[in-house]
Amino acid sequence: MKIINKIYSTSIDFGSVKMKDELIIFGKALADRGLVWGHSGNISARVNADTFLVTAGGADLSFLMDDDVISCSIGSDGYEGLRTPSREAGLHRNIYCNCDDASVVIHSQPFYCTLVACSDVEIKTDLLPEAMAYLGQVARVPYYHAGSVELADAVAVKASDSSVLLLANHGVVCWGKTLGEALIATETLELLCRMIVISRAGDIEMNYLGNAVMSDFVNRLKD
Repeated sequence: MKIINKIYSTSIDFGSVKMKDELIIFGKALADRGLVWGHSGNISARVNADTFLVTAGGADLSFLMDDDVISCSIGSDGYEGLRTPSREAGLHRNIYCNCDDASVVIHSQPFYCTLVACSDVEIKTDLLPEAMAYLGQVARVPYYHAGSVELADAVAVKASDSSVLLLANHGVVCWGKTLGEALIATETLELLCRMIVISRAGDIEMNYLGNAVMSDFVNRLKD
C-alpha cells in the first residue's frame, strides 16, 4: 500500500515518470564515475511549481529502484512514497524555492572535491576553459550538520549567487537546468580539485589566467 505522508498527494504525472527514469539513470552514472560511494549522495528534479522528485534516504545511487525516488512538495515538507525522502530533501527544496532556473540538483561526495572541502584551500576557476565555462565562481558553504535546517538555509543563501557549492567537510552541490548540466559541473569541479591537490603536493606552480581573461571568455560564450 502506498504511504501518503503529511496529507500530500498528487495525481499521476507522466512527466514525473520520465524524470524518475532519468534520476535512476543518472544515479548510476554518478556511481560509475566515482562521484558517490556507498549510500552517499542524493539527486532531485523539479516536476512543476509544486513538486520535486528526490532519492530516498539511504538509497544506493548505483542501484536505484522506482520506490527509491520520492515525490515531495516544494511548499512544505510533505511527501508521497513507500520510503522517506533523503534527509537532505530540505536542501533540495530550498534551492527550488530560491532559484527559478534550478530544475535539478546533484549532491555528491567526489574524493578530491570532498578533500578540498575539508580544507581552506582556495578554489580558483580561471585555470581551464571548462572550469570557467561550467563552474563560474564556486561558493563555499560553512559546515552545518547533514540534513539540518541550518545547512539547508545556508545553501539557499549561496545558491542564489552560484550553481556550484562546496559544503565544508561534507561534499558538493550542483544545480542546473538539466541533469547533464549538473553532472558536467560536478565532474569539472572534481577535475579542478584534483589538479589543485596534486599541484600542491608536487610543488607545481599553477598559471592562473586572471579575472580579466575569465570575464572576456565568459562574455564570448554569450555571443
